[in-house]
Parts: sequence; structure tokens; C-alpha cells
Amino acid sequence: MATNIVTEIIGLIAPAALDRIAAALGLSGDAAKKALGTAVPALLAALGTKAASPVGARALFDAVSEADPDVFGKLTSALTGAKSEKFVQGGLGALTSLLGDNALSGLTGAVAKQAGLGGNASSSLMAIAGQLAMGSLAKSAKSSGLDASGLAGLLSSQQGNIKAALPSGLGELLSSAGLVGSSFAGQATQAASQVASQAGRAASATASQAAASAKKGTNWLTWLVPVILVAGALWYFLGQGSKPTVTTETGGTPPAVTEILVEGVDVGKQVTTALDGLKGVLGGITDTATAQAALPKLQEAVTSIDGISGLVGKLSAEQKTALAALVSAALPALKEAANKVLAIQGVGDLAKPVVDSLIAKIEALAKPA
Repeated sequence: MATNIVTEIIGLIAPAALDRIAAALGLSGDAAKKALGTAVPALLAALGTKAASPVGARALFDAVSEADPDVFGKLTSALTGAKSEKFVQGGLGALTSLLGDNALSGLTGAVAKQAGLGGNASSSLMAIAGQLAMGSLAKSAKSSGLDASGLAGLLSSQQGNIKAALPSGLGELLSSAGLVGSSFAGQATQAASQVASQAGRAASATASQAAASAKKGTNWLTWLVPVILVAGALWYFLGQGSKPTVTTETGGTPPAVTEILVEGVDVGKQVTTALDGLKGVLGGITDTATAQAALPKLQEAVTSIDGISGLVGKLSAEQKTALAALVSAALPALKEAANKVLAIQGVGDLAKPVVDSLIAKIEALAKPA
């Protein structure tokens, strides 16, 4: 796959296919392309979060296995006449099966709000974006021989590009809908800010240097070097050169830890996503009704933590220590959130078994083996 999954997906849409998409959405060609530029990274962010757990990675792999790796070549035809409705319904069906009704509704709503689209158009947009994203992943999985872990690793490696592609504010909307962790939203905002800042400085520096060179008659290398340096900086800030860090309880940021990779999957990122998601679920429990609604998500968290625990035996001593430090930093806030939930009248008896089990499993991860 190309180095940037978002630009690859958008770039593979032929002009004729884009016209069909625009017609289906009731938009101009430029507006349709901009809407896809909102929907595609948002969907990929949600899929990346889904794939952060072993169970979610397997579900994504199964869904991708059913997708058409040649979707871009067939796109114009698929959006012609009666085929168009079938294509849209197929995309919605695949996303519903993978993400669930609530998550897909939250995703569609966030994208619609950002893109300024109505209900029908936003549903069609997500369906088309789903077909394209799943087809692109299917193509990559087929060409590279990826399994579930490899596919999850691919999405993990693309997080920098996905965050940078999200329009300003969309990361927060996705986080509010429970589709990504709160840390993702903050990082997405920072990435967008960095890219914009770097681009502005690049344009200013290049223009100034070019003007100075023309005035002084200097060699063309004088303005080429800054351009190369700016390109390198943009490459870094788009996520290609960054490394994960662990935030401590006191708010400090220690030196970047070793990547906790097992069979192509970054266990550290899986843990961060799982714990962020769990904290969000606990924070949303305010009474017995919300506690009852949250129980399935809490059970999913148990499954996710169990899957991560199963990978610990494959870690090196250094990786186990790094993982323990990562979990230990998040544990106090999780315990505080859990205690608040269990203190709510009527909620304790309902949620205590699964919450106690979760905290115990997380505490076990916080202890280096």
C-alpha cells in the first residue's frame, strides 16, 4: 500500500466515478471530493480503533475478506442506474455488521456535522466511503498476505496520516461519539495544527528565499535546500517519524518507549485504545439505565484486555516493563472512574462484578512479569 492510505483511496477515484458519487450525494464534484476527504479518514480512524483489540481485528479481517479488492476499477459501473442503490446498501450493511448500529450512527452523524450534509446524503457518503476503504484494505491484505494481526498493524502504522487528514474538530466529534479514544482526538488536533503550521512556514520560507535568490542572482541550490528541509519536516509531522510516548500521572512526558510490537501488532497502542475507551464508558455511566446500556461495552473491554493479556507471554522483558509502565500510568484514573460508578445508587450491584474483574485484569498488566 502507498505510504498514505487516505490520499491513496481518494486518489484512486476516477473522474467519471467522482461524478457518479457527486450525483448520488446531490453535490458538485469538488464538494463530493471534500466530503470524501472527511468521511474516509473518519472511517479509517474508527476501523483502527476497532482493530486495536484481538477480537476487533478478527472481525475487521473477516469483513475485509468479503470486500472487493478491485472496487476502484468497478466504481463507475457500480454507481450507474439501479446498481447504485445496491452498492450503497452493500456498504451500509458491511459497516453495520462490523461497527454496529450505534457506532455507525455516531460516525455518520459526526461526519455529516463536519461536512454539512443531510441524513440521506450522509448515509450514502458513509456507505461509499466504506466500500472504498474496505476495498483498499482488501487489496492490501491480498497483495501482502496480511492476516488479522497484520491488517491491524497496517492501520496502526497509518494513524499519523489518518489523524493529519481529519478536518479540525472532527477528532473531538469522533471521541464524543465513542468511536476513538480521547488521546486520539487530542493528537489529531495537534497533527492538523502542526501540518498547517509547517505548511505556512514552508510557503513563507520558500517564497522569501526565492525572492532573495532572484535579487542576488544566487545559485538555484540556495532555495532548493530549504525546500528539501521543509519536505523532511512535513514528513516527520505527518507521523512518519514520530514514536509513541507514555504520559505519566503528573502530566509529564517521559522519553519515548520501545515499540511494543508482537506479530506486527503494537500492543502498546492496543492497551492505550482499550483503556481510553474503558474510561469513556465508565464516565458515561450516571444511573442504572446508562449502566445497563454500558454492560455490553464493559464485557467487550474484558474480552479486549484478555486478548492483550494473552500476548504478554510473547513480549521481551524490556517490552513487558514498558507495557507495565504504560498501564500503571493510566490505572489511577481508571480506578477513580470505577469507584465513582460503583458509588452511584443502584449501579454498584449491577456493574460491580464486571468492573471488579476489569480492574483486576488491568492491575495484572501493570505488574511486569
